[in-house]
Amino acid sequence: MRKRSLLWLLVGILVIVLVVLFYTFRVEEKKEEGTPTPAVSEAVKPQKKWLIGFAQSTMIDPWRINMLMQMKDAVEEHKEEIDFIYTDAKNDNNKQIADVQDLVTRGIDLLIISPREAEPLTPIVSEVYRKGIPVITLDRNIVTTDYTCFIGASNLEIGRKAGERMVEELGGKGVVVEIEGILGATPTIERSKGFHEVVDKYKEIKVVLKRPADYLREPARKIMEDALQAHKKIDGVYAHNDEMALGALAAAKAVGKDKGMVIIGIDGQKEAFKAIMRGEMSATYIYPNGSREAIETALKILKGEKVPKHISLPTVEVTKENVEKYYDPNAYF
Repeated sequence: MRKRSLLWLLVGILVIVLVVLFYTFRVEEKKEEGTPTPAVSEAVKPQKKWLIGFAQSTMIDPWRINMLMQMKDAVEEHKEEIDFIYTDAKNDNNKQIADVQDLVTRGIDLLIISPREAEPLTPIVSEVYRKGIPVITLDRNIVTTDYTCFIGASNLEIGRKAGERMVEELGGKGVVVEIEGILGATPTIERSKGFHEVVDKYKEIKVVLKRPADYLREPARKIMEDALQAHKKIDGVYAHNDEMALGALAAAKAVGKDKGMVIIGIDGQKEAFKAIMRGEMSATYIYPNGSREAIETALKILKGEKVPKHISLPTVEVTKENVEKYYDPNAYF
């Protein structure tokens, strides 16, 4: 029995050896025929895309909707290099802070943020920057230098130009209402400061009401209704954006007090252009959203190129003299 078991063992070993030799021969034969082995690959591994996160402050006004649309268009042009995600803070500071934290958790390589307000958003933006994640602040800034690059127009200069336009249109005297944006936002602060640097020099121009409407049309309309009830005559309205200027215009038209009123807005909204062409608004200022510049700058940063700390975007005053040059009936905004 022992001899028979030994014989079967030898037979089994012989079979295994023959099978191994057979498959070794077949593999060598395939190599000679030019068939690559599974362990060899000459394919180039795809480069990892950069993930850019955009923390938007709100999407409830046309200017910011347009900002996101144009940013998506810019991303599409670089889709081989970029993945893109965004959040909507819904006009809430605490949500925007949470949004930034979420974007970091999701592994972003760079943060673009348009802070709702400067002070509340500064700590989280600073924290992200100090972690080594590049940060672009867009349109609105924070109160430290803990960011890689700020992109936006000069709101201080826009405010001054609006003040000069108001003085010119009123002939240096009149009763004015100022409708502000979000109080803690840097554009609001600078647009008001620049305006008052000019108009406060004219003692016969009285700013009788100065109240925030958070860049929204309906709150601005209500503020204007209150102003019209409180004051016999309003000669001019300076609104920190076109949405609020249009709200003020609607309130004045509703009671027949819009004739001859000087209404100035900011943004360069298509609806404001139409109001200027109808003689219902005096001026607006094209305020670029910087979305394309943000994506182009982000790519430079991610590729290791140096970028300026501040990128200033140009703006244009639009009045009845040049409005047709800038009005585009097919534009979204």
